[in-house]
Amino acid sequence: NIAIISEAASSGISLQADRRVKNQRRRVHMTLELPWSADRAIQQFGRTHRSNQVTAPEYVFLISELAGEQRFASIVAKRLESLGALTHGDRRATETRDLSRFNFDNKYGRNALEIVMKSIVKLDAPLVSPPPDFRGDFFKEIQGGLIGVGLINVEDKCGVLSLDKDYNNIGKFLNRILGMEVQQQNALFQYFSDTLAAVIQEAKKNGRYDMGILDLGSGDEKVKKVDCRKFLTPGYTTSGHVELYTVGVERGMSWEEATHAWAEQNGPDDGFYVQMRNNRKTAILVKEVNTKKRLFLVYRPNTGRQVKLETYADIKKKFKKVLSEDAKQHWTDQYKSSANICSHAYWRGNCKKASVGLQCEVGLRCRTYYVLCGSVLSVWNELEEVLSPVSGTNVKVQIVRLRTEDGQRIVGLIIPANCVSPLINKLSTSDQSQQLAVQEQQKRQQLHPQSLSHAPNT
Repeated sequence: NIAIISEAASSGISLQADRRVKNQRRRVHMTLELPWSADRAIQQFGRTHRSNQVTAPEYVFLISELAGEQRFASIVAKRLESLGALTHGDRRATETRDLSRFNFDNKYGRNALEIVMKSIVKLDAPLVSPPPDFRGDFFKEIQGGLIGVGLINVEDKCGVLSLDKDYNNIGKFLNRILGMEVQQQNALFQYFSDTLAAVIQEAKKNGRYDMGILDLGSGDEKVKKVDCRKFLTPGYTTSGHVELYTVGVERGMSWEEATHAWAEQNGPDDGFYVQMRNNRKTAILVKEVNTKKRLFLVYRPNTGRQVKLETYADIKKKFKKVLSEDAKQHWTDQYKSSANICSHAYWRGNCKKASVGLQCEVGLRCRTYYVLCGSVLSVWNELEEVLSPVSGTNVKVQIVRLRTEDGQRIVGLIIPANCVSPLINKLSTSDQSQQLAVQEQQKRQQLHPQSLSHAPNT
């Protein structure tokens, strides 16, 4: 059940959960040290992630807190995300979305690095504050460190600082900071990470963030198929069709689930906390996951487990620790109301979007998605006609992948709620005309079966 792979054994051997072998359990691939070459790493990872497998493997990397080592994880993560493309046609086919946090080599990473480098040489204002735990003049010391590794140049005569020509190259940046002192490179990488988070947050706020393929139901979310409508597509026989799925996604946490999670507490500061806001109280559950940095997991009744870890200092600023019986009523109130009331209406009593007839899903526990699957390209013209009138309201085509409670996998395009009705009208018209064409073809085949059987294929 255990295989130890050396570099010499990294080619040829097949260790995936193959359908033809007896042991079809999910493989767990642990890498003790990432190699310098991404090609070698991918070659090794390919031993457990191959065609004809029952389940995709789980990869475990052992990575130190040294900032420079993030370079290896970044390169491997970028390559690993495309590992399944040859067999699945999906860059996230390995089902390892968590690796995205190591992949900095994208447009947001390059934009963040440009802001970081320009702020260090004082060409632009910084987007975020320097790490609070850094002792000394952050910008001055980092300047000296970057000069030492060649990412910042100094004019001999006047001493003016200038950036290297490849200053926003992620690979070069992560490689060069290995030559800086440990304290400096860790602080610089933290500054870069904070800037990257701010860049992504701004993109999300403006509706310009590209999430690639959005996964639903991969974590604690519960996905239920509510309805499915099929339409024949033009230019095809009955084998060509598109499907419009209506799916409900629930991401909240009931009081019973919260108390069960609280029973597994392991720290003195774990437990329920309450916040007063606009004369209403809300409860959260926190669990410590990093004792060194005092980082906590946060659970909310309407959204469940929060992705971002919170520091204990931030939690104490907003919340007060209470007994479980004191938090129960506030937890259940928000859990019930969040089924159909957004956070704005819950806190303030009204919502601007809801008041003008628009749908607001901020903080909703139960959300409805409309997903178009199947031969989507054959109805692309109809799709454009429906989406183009609302293109000015930050509507964009979003690919989604989800797994329902009964195990069905669905991959398709999310259709905005206000576009569903006109899209159904267009697809229904096309479906009726296509059905008539199919019926006409069947009649001709019944009348002239011999002539049609000898007709050339077109």
